[in-house]
Amino acid sequence: MAKEEDTSPSLDFKGLGYSKVGHFKQVRSKIKELEDLSSELAHRHSEVEAIINNMTDGLTILDGSLDIVFVNKVQQKMFPRGMLVGAKCHRAFYNKKDVCKECPALLTIKKGETLRGEMVVGEGEFAGRCIEWATSPVRGLSDKIDRVILLMRDITERKEYEFNLMRADRMAAIGLLAAGIAHEINNPLTSIAGFSEGLLKRLNTLPEFKDSRFSSYFKDYLQIINDEAYRCRDIIQSLIRFSHKSKDHEEVLDVNQVIGDITALIRQHAKDNGIKIDVRGEEEKPGLIVGNESELKHLFLNLLSNALEITEDTGMVTVCTKNLGNQVSVVISNADTNGEEMRAGTLQPPPPTPPGIGGTPLSLSICYSIMQHHNGDIQVVTTGQKGMAFILRFPAANQ
Repeated sequence: MAKEEDTSPSLDFKGLGYSKVGHFKQVRSKIKELEDLSSELAHRHSEVEAIINNMTDGLTILDGSLDIVFVNKVQQKMFPRGMLVGAKCHRAFYNKKDVCKECPALLTIKKGETLRGEMVVGEGEFAGRCIEWATSPVRGLSDKIDRVILLMRDITERKEYEFNLMRADRMAAIGLLAAGIAHEINNPLTSIAGFSEGLLKRLNTLPEFKDSRFSSYFKDYLQIINDEAYRCRDIIQSLIRFSHKSKDHEEVLDVNQVIGDITALIRQHAKDNGIKIDVRGEEEKPGLIVGNESELKHLFLNLLSNALEITEDTGMVTVCTKNLGNQVSVVISNADTNGEEMRAGTLQPPPPTPPGIGGTPLSLSICYSIMQHHNGDIQVVTTGQKGMAFILRFPAANQ
């Protein structure tokens, strides 16, 4: 009788063991892949972070509530007042409690457009520098703008280059105008001055004018005509000197002479507005400095123009120069003072203001750069409501 086969199920423990070992190998392989991927992502993250922090531009990321969620190192240097991350952008950048009027970040979120503008930094490592900013929208997975990228770039050098080109064109135009004025006006002025001098001499020789009570009137009027003719000639000469292109290299200059050339150009404008310009220098101790004449003329012209703008009618703008031995100081103020009283005030540059609502003019930023180029410093003093003084200090020329 044949033996019956055993058909009952049996467990293949050996096959199951191989199956588990294979499964564990697969798990370990996947874990290794994930570890390698995590390491690669961490390495890439470090590279991206290093690139962002080594950018020459400041980078800020804002959320929809205008909270700063990320800044790179350059951005933090631009505004060192405190930690920027976690703060509102208007508080961090402009020290304002409320949102800026026509906030570019909100407009970017609303319109989805890239906006651009310029500002001047008021403190920190970038104080006095002209900054160009741009806001760009960042769309999330739902195509909704939930982030804004704010880029800030230092464009001071570019602005200075553009200004130098503009100044070269302006100097060429002024030079052409001055040459034409000198040619057309000097001849009649020479005649006016010559005939007035001749009449003054003849009045003293004519017998009918010796005892006449009108002779004093004629003399006074002729003297005024003569003086004004020579004053017009001096103004034309100052205009010609101002338009001349200065040497590229620096030279020893008397700051009093430079200021004299500029005040001659704007004195009549000040007089027409009822403002007196009082220049006080030390003739026995000239203020000799090493500098670029064209840049210094632009510097003093801008500062004097600013002083005239904030001075009321019947006011006075004083320019006081002093030789302090190793320094030459220049104080331009809209008050009758030699500058000593003003120095007791708070010395600080004007704070920056948001784009679109005014603020520090770019011309003052350029003046700040000119002073840095001449190894000097400029300070702004405000006293009272409209009192202001610019205090400049230059290294004295070594003679």
